[in-house]
Amino acid sequence: MKKKKWLIVLLVLIPIGGVSLFTFNQNEKQRKEQQMIEMETITAKQIKNTFANVTEIEFDEEYGEDKLTGYTLVMVTIANSFGESSYIGVNMSMNNKDRLLRSYAGKVEFEKGITENKVKVIFSNKAEGSL
Repeated sequence: MKKKKWLIVLLVLIPIGGVSLFTFNQNEKQRKEQQMIEMETITAKQIKNTFANVTEIEFDEEYGEDKLTGYTLVMVTIANSFGESSYIGVNMSMNNKDRLLRSYAGKVEFEKGITENKVKVIFSNKAEGSL
């Protein structure tokens, strides 16, 4: 009789644990995506404050994380009002709250300055916004 009781309790607890674990994983994915969007927004503002005449900023879906330094590398396509575009690599971090983009990899021949107009931003999850 005791064994039967334990079996019933076990059969009830296993699905409850599975559902809880599934919910926790879903919430973790949502938190990570929100954190990426926040870092991309900060980076887009830095690009806007570093280069003049920027019209569009698009973040790649693929990105790399450096667990040792805490930075996330993402490739960004920047377009300006003259029809030129540039593809650069940017290190993003939640701790990097600088106003200007200090470090990037790639060749950018855009004029240095601040973009005053609205800039279209395409985030890595393909959501669009403007700054």
